[in-house]
Amino acid sequence: MIRKQIKPAVVLFFVLTLLLGIVYPLVVTGVAQVIFPVQSNGNVLEHNGKVVGSALVGQPFTSKNYFWGRPSATSPVPNNAGASSGSNLGPNNPALTDAVKARVDALHAADPTNSQLIPVDLVTASGSGLDPDISIAAALYQVPRIARERNLNENDLQALVAQQTEPRQFGIFGEPRVNVLSLNLALDDLSAGRISAPQQSPAQQNNQPFVFGLRLFDWLSLIIFIVIIAFLVVPLGAWMVKVYTGKPGFLSPVIDRIEQRFLALGGINASEEMDWKQFAVSLLVFSIPCILFVFFLQLVQQFLPLNPAGLGAVPWDLALNTAVSFATNTNWQAYVPEVTVSYFTQMAGLAVQNFLSAALGMTVLLALILAFSRRSVSTIGNFWVLLIRSVMILLPICLVISLVLVSQGVPQTFNGPLTVPLLDPVKDGNGVLVTTQTIPLGPVASQVAIKHLGTNGGGFYNTNSAHPLENPTPFSNFLENLAILFIPAALCYTFGKMIGSGRKGIALLMAMTIIFLPLAGIAIWSELNGNPAFNAMGIDQTPGFSQPGGNMEGKEVRFGIVPSAWFSVVTTVTSTGAVNSMHDSFMPLAGFVQMFDMQLGEVVYGGVGSGLYGMLVFVILAMFIAGLMVGRTPELYGKKIEQNEMKIATIIILIPIFLILTLTALALMTDVGRAGVFNPGPHGFSEILYAFTSASQNNGSAFAGLSANSLFYNLATACAMFVGRYAVAILTLALAGSLVVKKIVPASEGTLRDHRPLFIIWLVVVIIIIGALSFLPALSLGPIAEYMNMVAGGMIHV
Repeated sequence: MIRKQIKPAVVLFFVLTLLLGIVYPLVVTGVAQVIFPVQSNGNVLEHNGKVVGSALVGQPFTSKNYFWGRPSATSPVPNNAGASSGSNLGPNNPALTDAVKARVDALHAADPTNSQLIPVDLVTASGSGLDPDISIAAALYQVPRIARERNLNENDLQALVAQQTEPRQFGIFGEPRVNVLSLNLALDDLSAGRISAPQQSPAQQNNQPFVFGLRLFDWLSLIIFIVIIAFLVVPLGAWMVKVYTGKPGFLSPVIDRIEQRFLALGGINASEEMDWKQFAVSLLVFSIPCILFVFFLQLVQQFLPLNPAGLGAVPWDLALNTAVSFATNTNWQAYVPEVTVSYFTQMAGLAVQNFLSAALGMTVLLALILAFSRRSVSTIGNFWVLLIRSVMILLPICLVISLVLVSQGVPQTFNGPLTVPLLDPVKDGNGVLVTTQTIPLGPVASQVAIKHLGTNGGGFYNTNSAHPLENPTPFSNFLENLAILFIPAALCYTFGKMIGSGRKGIALLMAMTIIFLPLAGIAIWSELNGNPAFNAMGIDQTPGFSQPGGNMEGKEVRFGIVPSAWFSVVTTVTSTGAVNSMHDSFMPLAGFVQMFDMQLGEVVYGGVGSGLYGMLVFVILAMFIAGLMVGRTPELYGKKIEQNEMKIATIIILIPIFLILTLTALALMTDVGRAGVFNPGPHGFSEILYAFTSASQNNGSAFAGLSANSLFYNLATACAMFVGRYAVAILTLALAGSLVVKKIVPASEGTLRDHRPLFIIWLVVVIIIIGALSFLPALSLGPIAEYMNMVAGGMIHV
């Protein structure tokens, strides 16, 4: 059985790597360079005929006669674009309070007569360390100081700020903001007399209407997001049905031709179906070259092309962790990509696995769907056919998304790093004057597209989607959020149609949404309230027109609070792992939501394929419990749920619970485990709990203050990722094998209808109860304890 699958595994891995790792990024690069030459090459900003920087990457400003930008946690200098980084300071960490207090004192020392409240974004570190923007309020706060230093009129400077203000994108998305580099260039021109003072009125702090605690524009953006997802579920889900069943549809001529060619190369008979054991062997045999290739690629990248930065070999334990991470759709990144992996490794290794790991999840799901839809047979489809068709679903959508991202400013080039001058040179930690900024580029957009669409999450840059070149605008952020949910939501409809009733799939989607929305609401509310530790420092955390307000530590001004909190929940419920803000710096309740999202089993939308087959396991459990309550053998989609199915379903649910709690305990009991903790107290415990939750559930996001690049964490998380992915997938195939041989029995009066409100509510209750019983004791030692400490200390009043 194994020998028979080796040839198709090796051949398909080679041709798919060529298609996805070479042809796909080359096509995107060629089109991007022609249509969007400025955006695809780093958005170089020219001023008076000279290159002065990138329009999207913030520069450090320390002189009193310049507008200052966001505080940056990069080293050895602020705004070091060569290695993006957030502070990852927890909200109760004394180091955060001390850092913010020092920034407040610096602002007061620079302008002693200024008695205004300080806008929160001016004293909190950005998520990327490269935030190019500040709020309107942060710019206006600095006007008196700069007017005095430059002997300019304050009204003229306020008008200049108004002229440089970027409004909400398309009138809806993101925050009004001011690009600090552009503002300071205009300031120099105004001081030198090269331009006149703008004639427009100074920026006004308009009244911002609030509706149920949120600004109107925040509500509009969330509603538009939900409507678009709802609108796409049926057409996208129906198209996937056609692709998987081989029926004519959009792109069928292209997909069919590629499929036939690939099957012929691999010597695969498309009509020869597999039982669950053959299917599982094919999955494992194909996964071996995926892991080994990425592992060895990192070890020899210094000898391979497309390495303009001259990066060397990756240490073996980190290379193994990364290889397992990307092959399992986890994308746990214990490294800084800008200084660790070459363009070729990113393209031919990591981006390819973004496609293949997502396709494997979809393939396992299709096997389970076929098991429910068929009767009294033993086969659940052909692994190789379903794998190719899954890739063909992902690829055309990624082509479109990647080009839209380039249009927003995401680079797509093979050029080396871009070196630009600093407008205000800064000294590094050794007192050496730094006059330039080096900005890493690369084939970014092609990888970011599949990173989100495949619910992978691995960033081209260290700070992931907080990086201004990976997620440059509010609209790119909106699109990346949508891309995460496109396929997981639509697969629910695909499932329903393939088992004979679309409404059964929609019922599962509704159950997911009922869990998702309250959790998202808690996270948004928690972050909008800000950090109470700042209240006594004269800091303004009130959301409004001129500033996002709230807890801005670890967040980017262009997104603000609501899109950042929403993104964090979307990414943790879908096993994506991408972040547009630093989760380590979220308030305790929001951190609780992020962990609980994953601990529910990554079944609320979940990863492409894996989320829905995980949800179906919970459906089996819910139906079994319901059957026991009424004293009858439970049925699900016409199949009786009996002893064998319950054994398998129970083991599937217990595997991640065992991995998370056992490995967290092991880390806490060992010196090497505790050595990685960055934040003190309960938050430090949360960093470890989050790490093994993320790894075991194949999410990949992190409380990134944890120093995870050590032998212990590299091997422990690799084990968690491998078992969490493949053990669950193989058992799901065994479940499919058990179901497919059963007859389909008609529903009777005692059957719990699997599409009605009672079923949906019961399913939600079962999922929440299992998650709560499994993890609330551990969560009580982390985010819950951290929150209660804030209450006990009088910081929060309840």
